[in-house]
Amino acid sequence: MTTSIELAQVIDGYWAKRFGCDRQDFVHAGTLVIHEKELAETGKVYLYHIDKMSIVRIAPSLAKQARLPDGYNREFGALDVNTFQVVVPASVESTLLDYYLDPKDFECFTAGVPFTTRQMDAENDRAGLLPLLEACTEADLDAAEVSLEEPDPVIFGVFEGAQLVAYAGHRYWDEAIADIGVLIHPSYRGRGLGKAVVSALCEWSMRNDLVPMYRVYSSHIHSHRIPESLGFKEWVVIETLKVAQEERTG
Repeated sequence: MTTSIELAQVIDGYWAKRFGCDRQDFVHAGTLVIHEKELAETGKVYLYHIDKMSIVRIAPSLAKQARLPDGYNREFGALDVNTFQVVVPASVESTLLDYYLDPKDFECFTAGVPFTTRQMDAENDRAGLLPLLEACTEADLDAAEVSLEEPDPVIFGVFEGAQLVAYAGHRYWDEAIADIGVLIHPSYRGRGLGKAVVSALCEWSMRNDLVPMYRVYSSHIHSHRIPESLGFKEWVVIETLKVAQEERTG
């Protein structure tokens, strides 16, 4: 099971590898600016806040307009949205929060009678998975990133009798982080079954030395309840900004 110290090493190590920086950079209030020409036509800027550090993915022309130093600059400090908006008018389209679970903070939860919880197999349990997927909307499936064509490698389900009523699966990030997706039958929501099935998946993940991760939009207040009630802590904030057309074509 991952310890608290190892947790920080795994999380910061993943993001350091992702952005080609040093893991120790995250403990300093610096900013890493990454130029991406592909963003020029989108008008989008991505701002990551990881520990004390900020990372900006931005088109080169907008970086120049915003007077952002190229590469990593510790003297610049950690960039925030308000500072960026002073120089380049932009609106925040969305804010994603990445929650991670430290084993010492874990609060186990079970569904109780009349429900049972067990690990599932995407192939052998396909007949049971189909009714749940069919009962949910496309938006539900997209949010949970659930697909029988590309099944999650590890899946847990909560059942009432033979009926699957709650699903939690994870995708591997570098074989170290378990990115969790949850799907609840519309008729069974609000009964704690999402919390129960995620709890079971977290137990499995931590026994197998994986760090559970739960990603939610900041605006989806109800979605925060599951990770927060199980002991997850917010670790990474990802903001998507949209720059006005006139600002990015000048």
